[in-house]
Amino acid sequence: MIWAILMAWLVGAREQINEDQARDAVHWVSDNLGIQHHDLLQAAGFIGHPDAPNQTLDEAVAHYGNPVAFTLYMVLLCGGLVATVGKADPDWLKQFDLVS
Repeated sequence: MIWAILMAWLVGAREQINEDQARDAVHWVSDNLGIQHHDLLQAAGFIGHPDAPNQTLDEAVAHYGNPVAFTLYMVLLCGGLVATVGKADPDWLKQFDLVS
């Protein structure tokens, strides 16, 4: 279930943000949390980062070695989006919630 929520947030954001905003989110996570930029790029394709590899969900998970590690990177990207695009308001993500 958590994957569905995170993917909805990331893919939903991708529909509304531009490439510069995707870059800003990745840079924010890298600069503020000390995460390697290259590692973030493996998941950043889901938010439309222009330098991210074009890969499937399975390929992204395989890159990180396990689903838990990939989940962490999705959470970090959500945080970067909130910090940069969402003006530090976590409720910003709610607009991308799945509708039942």
